[in-house]
Amino acid sequence: MTFKDWLRELVFPLSSSTTLIALVVFYALISLISIAGLFGIWLAVLVLPGLVRYLTMVAVARARGADTQPPTAEFFDPADSWWTLFPTILIVAAAMVIKAVGDGQGETAALILAFLFAAILPAMISVLVITQSPLQCFNPVALKTLVVESGGDYWFAPLTAILVVLVPTQLTMLPNWVLTFIELVLLTAFFAVCGAITRGKNLIDEVDIPAPVERPEKELQSELAKERTKVLNHAYGFVSRDNREGGLQHIYGWLGNDDPAPGEGWAWFFEQMLNWERNDAALYFAQQYLKRVLIDGQQVAAVKLLMRCRLVNDSFKPLAEDIPRAVEAARACNNEELAAVLERY
Repeated sequence: MTFKDWLRELVFPLSSSTTLIALVVFYALISLISIAGLFGIWLAVLVLPGLVRYLTMVAVARARGADTQPPTAEFFDPADSWWTLFPTILIVAAAMVIKAVGDGQGETAALILAFLFAAILPAMISVLVITQSPLQCFNPVALKTLVVESGGDYWFAPLTAILVVLVPTQLTMLPNWVLTFIELVLLTAFFAVCGAITRGKNLIDEVDIPAPVERPEKELQSELAKERTKVLNHAYGFVSRDNREGGLQHIYGWLGNDDPAPGEGWAWFFEQMLNWERNDAALYFAQQYLKRVLIDGQQVAAVKLLMRCRLVNDSFKPLAEDIPRAVEAARACNNEELAAVLERY
């Protein structure tokens, strides 16, 4: 990302007609909240999560170099794409901690903490955009990998975060309604930059594995999802008692004998296991999953799976007998960097 590219992302909220219209709508709703009394409380509970979800989808769109889609009714449904709401927790928690430090230790300590948070928040949002997993936002290996992979482009995002905080403090002479809209535009630009820093190496396409099944609130409506969840919970019982192999064999047995759609099932179990407190079982499972994908000749899917696992843990590697096929898949996808890494094993 060049300086010119960064400026393009900064003005994206104003240059994209779709995004600009969406921001005007959200601005009108936010203005209504401030004058609506008790009704405003209910409206805030509805509107603010929708705004955060929209900002997250701005980051997803800019990661792909695309324009945004207009917000729909689903943006205001808290049960839909719940992971997109996670930045709310990050931002609110950081604000509370910074305020507490400022009250107890003074403005200088609060300012230092704010700069540190500005440096790490973009990585957390970018990892969320790629993995769609809030747990991975706290994975130091995933965060480090994101920063390394995005290279010098990354530091445009912390710089934007600083602008989000500092610019409004220099414009206090403006009317509140103007200042509020400027803050909304700056916040949107920040999310746009968080997405754009992953675009240089197509990280979202290389790492993202689309979830084959909806989240539990919806997937549990089907009998197959209920059965898979029972198997997953039973396997977790083994793993939590330090019997990882027993847990994995339980899942392998289900996939080999009982799952009516094992191809979909492998992806489902992998996604769910990444949500466990420890992800080592998921990575051991991924080695067998990768073997299956490589045997089936699904080279693009294999490279995506490899990149996803290496984002979780950069020491991840295929089983020894699968390395030649994995190298061949990486080269077929023009990922010479990955091929070179695999050849060193």
